[in-house]
Amino acid sequence: MKWFLILMTCTLLPLSGCISDVSSIDEPDSDDEQGLDRMNIVARTLDREVDLHSEYNVLENSSGKNTLILWAASGCRGCHEWTEMIRDSIANGTISNNSNIITVQRYPSFESRESFFDVFGNNSSEQYSPWPVLTPHSSAVAWDAETGEPSIVPLDDAFGNPRTPTLQVLGPDGRIVWENPSYYPDFEIVEEISAMI
Repeated sequence: MKWFLILMTCTLLPLSGCISDVSSIDEPDSDDEQGLDRMNIVARTLDREVDLHSEYNVLENSSGKNTLILWAASGCRGCHEWTEMIRDSIANGTISNNSNIITVQRYPSFESRESFFDVFGNNSSEQYSPWPVLTPHSSAVAWDAETGEPSIVPLDDAFGNPRTPTLQVLGPDGRIVWENPSYYPDFEIVEEISAMI
């Protein structure tokens, strides 16, 4: 065992520094090393009438206002409860029905678009979302809000690898201005959201 450790140390020591992710001062940082300062989501929707388009561009559809993003999964109980609370808050006027709200499928590689539709897109479901529901491909990337073009940064990485449920407010400039601290719905948080969107 002692010889094995000595052999491994002698083998790996010359490699130290070769696997660093630190960029050279002379080289510009790429998107995948630094992320994006300003980002956007452009993704297919469930293609219902309330989705407005078969492909949805969040910033283009924001009308210069903040957008509430609910990152969701079809089997996520907290996602179901947040969806119901947001929908009820629109119905009772706590959240304006002119607010920008979207639901984004968080794990498209683990759940089908059809199962996501059954939960959030079907108007007979308790979790029906009467706002645009986006279903990005599993290899989706974030769009660079500055250039208006796709970046090389995976969508989930750009938005901080949100767990489900995560609520974020994306500003019209493509910066996240707020993120939800709570798994379960909370009316005080809804009131905080309503002041932002």
